[in-house]
Amino acid sequence: MDGTPKPNEPDFCYGAPLPGALAQYMILNAASAVKAPEAMTDEEASTLPIAALTAWYAMMDYGNLQPGQSVLVQGTGGVSVFAVQIASAFGAKVIATSSKDENLAKVKALGAWEGINYTKRPDWDKAALELTDGKGVDQLLDVVGGDGLNQSVAATRVGGHISQIGFLQGQTAKLDLMRVIFRQTAIRGIAVGPSRAFERMNEFLNKHSIHPVVDKVYPFEQAREAYEHLAHGAFGKIVIRADDFASASRKG
Repeated sequence: MDGTPKPNEPDFCYGAPLPGALAQYMILNAASAVKAPEAMTDEEASTLPIAALTAWYAMMDYGNLQPGQSVLVQGTGGVSVFAVQIASAFGAKVIATSSKDENLAKVKALGAWEGINYTKRPDWDKAALELTDGKGVDQLLDVVGGDGLNQSVAATRVGGHISQIGFLQGQTAKLDLMRVIFRQTAIRGIAVGPSRAFERMNEFLNKHSIHPVVDKVYPFEQAREAYEHLAHGAFGKIVIRADDFASASRKG
């Protein structure tokens, strides 16, 4: 519910090893439920438990983000887009990376301070240093993993925080420990967050009128197409709507 993760936490994850949420009806533990933000639709609220909470927990609970600090997010997937929205509303300066200029324009419209196209600047860590007067960012949300973690360390200020969230380029990394030691970098794996953090986040989203970026909503019968869309990349989140349940809940 709150505090540090428990050692058996992975045993209770929906999707693996427990059945996932691609269902019209589910039986859940009431203690796991949180109140959805008042201004959100069901489709919008459904995007929060993984992507939004991961971004929130990484920056706020682990990183102790402060207004005026800098955050670098990698890519424009669900976690990164939520991080841009949350950190910007909190008063932080967000740098986003992407391989597409059009996606960088979209995250800037959501509040990002600067964008780095890493196909044009493969040395994106140096670009981040240039944008921060050579100091590096206060926090970095790494969704890439692999040996690219070395660039994340280089882009983060001395004593800065890296939240290791994903591993798109591999689950193992050949890490330059000398740089980690002398830059005194803190690296922590982030696996979502506790219910109390979820509640704190929802209060913040309500207060700042933040709405999730939903790329597309698919009906339940087109779940396969939704996953194919996800595999080819999306800006923000993809939603699969359980139409029968949604209709019943509205009537109730």
